[in-house]
Amino acid sequence: MKWRVFENKMLKATISLTIFFLFIQFSPAFAKPVSSDGYERSAEFAVKKAQEMHLSEDPYWHTLLHYKPAGQERYKSLIDDPNFFCAKNGKTDPDAELSATLKAFFSLPVEGERHATVRFPGRYAWLCRKLDLQTQDFPYDGDVEYSSLIKLLRPGSIYLVFPAGYMKNPASVFGHTLLLVETEGKPQLLANSISYGAITTLDVGVVYALLGLVGGFHGYYGFSPYYEKIKEYANMDMRDMWEYRFNFTEEEKDRLLRHLLDMTGIYSNYYFISENCSYNLLFLIEAARPETKITQVVSGVVEPIATIKTMHSAGLYDDFVYRPSLFKRIETLKAYLNAEQNRYVKSLCTGKTTIKDFPFETADKETQAVIWELSAEYLQYLLNNGKISSEEYRPRYVEVLSERRKLGAIKYAAETEIPKAPHTAHGSKKIAVGGGKDAGGSYIGFNYRLTAHEQLENSAGYSDNSQLLFFSVDGRLRPLTNEFYLKHALLADIISLPISDIYFFNSAIRVSFGLKSNAYKDNGENIALNLKFLYGASVKPVSWIQFYLMAGADAYFNREYDYYTDLPVGGETGFITTVGTWKNRIQAEIFQTPLDPPHFRIAFSADEEVTLSQNSALKAGCSFNINRGEYRPEWYFSVNAFF
Repeated sequence: MKWRVFENKMLKATISLTIFFLFIQFSPAFAKPVSSDGYERSAEFAVKKAQEMHLSEDPYWHTLLHYKPAGQERYKSLIDDPNFFCAKNGKTDPDAELSATLKAFFSLPVEGERHATVRFPGRYAWLCRKLDLQTQDFPYDGDVEYSSLIKLLRPGSIYLVFPAGYMKNPASVFGHTLLLVETEGKPQLLANSISYGAITTLDVGVVYALLGLVGGFHGYYGFSPYYEKIKEYANMDMRDMWEYRFNFTEEEKDRLLRHLLDMTGIYSNYYFISENCSYNLLFLIEAARPETKITQVVSGVVEPIATIKTMHSAGLYDDFVYRPSLFKRIETLKAYLNAEQNRYVKSLCTGKTTIKDFPFETADKETQAVIWELSAEYLQYLLNNGKISSEEYRPRYVEVLSERRKLGAIKYAAETEIPKAPHTAHGSKKIAVGGGKDAGGSYIGFNYRLTAHEQLENSAGYSDNSQLLFFSVDGRLRPLTNEFYLKHALLADIISLPISDIYFFNSAIRVSFGLKSNAYKDNGENIALNLKFLYGASVKPVSWIQFYLMAGADAYFNREYDYYTDLPVGGETGFITTVGTWKNRIQAEIFQTPLDPPHFRIAFSADEEVTLSQNSALKAGCSFNINRGEYRPEWYFSVNAFF
């Protein structure tokens, strides 16, 4: 009985195998051609089927090739590297590129060259799925290498990481975004970070900024361990970081990683304000979840904060984590200690005193723990910024950690205050309508800003009390005379007020460039080209108030001026207070023109702004100006809408 059962099973297995091999032999879908002619016929068949299905018009094909509309019924890829295209005219012809891609997939492997199925795993998987093709239909299976890479990578959660803006670097004033791909079973610090950036040997400067504006650099996707990025951004640049975890399915993660490999070693021209670090990462996100159409939602001037907000609106993440910078950790611990204790920490770290001279043996253990932890953090800062050598750092750091370990596990109240998350930031574009009174009388005012952030606005996602204004136009209409005039048209107005204290000296800077109304000899105002540069410092004695003092020049250039120039020099000082949604700035400035002694300008001003919602605010202010001996009081109010 047992033998018959076995015999029946063998008979069924034999019949099944026979049917399987006959199916392979005669089924067109699985038949494997044995010559290049056979693969050419398969390629022709696949191209014809793709054309019948109009696959070159599919939005996902356009995502994979980074095609964007370029006129009526025309497209152009944002990729500039010719190696990315299989067709000579692939940059501007989606249909030609699709046909050439299929032919490349069916071409025989060439020794020493990477096969197209290996080079473009994103295209390969999508076309196989759309055309119902299997890996055995091709002369080379690119998924063998892709699968090996995935087994090595073992991708876990994927994050979009936002390091906050860094005002000392023109390329980083808007902040930055990068992807983080965790490896299952390994700490996050050992994960792989993926970023897109410009490759250049130029030092940061005017030429660097200008070339970045006109696409003068090549941008590439790059890979590095996440701990290196934390060291670069959080520890050296002192930038807070936010980690947003995508809620991708396994299939969506696979599509993202495949398209990332499509782009490996491929360049595009890099533009600081449009095709930048954030915008190019959006193609990876759109490849993962195409229904978001995120590269269409975010376009034009692209800020990293805008990509975070769009991701929030699209429901692409399920959690986020705040990673404070080294600066933030030091400032938090510093606030727990008194002035004498902070002076000791600095003296110890800079080598002016030693642990043997520790004067706080009678202090409670919580305070002692903070002293040693703050010392460890500040030593790291000094090393990162070249203030001390590695030889000085190591023994001091070991001694500090040894003293901290003696105290054991201790909890204390020095907790880092979490700032407002970047996805709660206001829209970077602004329209304001209001009115007021200036030297010429009453007016109705209109203001438009193309991008970024002003000093009194909600600081979520931006450096606190900073200003990063680009392309702002302020026009005024006098209702009684129907006269319209331009108050200013600024290309840029940047204010950076990093805090200086016992541990840090950070220079405060203001740079402004554009057209601005200026009162000259006849006390009448006219439009002149303005360049303002101020340098100074800022302190924050308590969390809700910040003082600043800056000095420099506020130059105006107009053909009607003597020597075509009005060059006042002087400075400004003031303080900014923040209480909930209300911010206030009180400021005084004094400027004197050396070549025109009567041109003496002094002004006192108060500005207030109340945030009503994420994208709306009320603003008002008044000023008392003395220019060439003439007293000019002014006031204004406006309703601001951000988008």
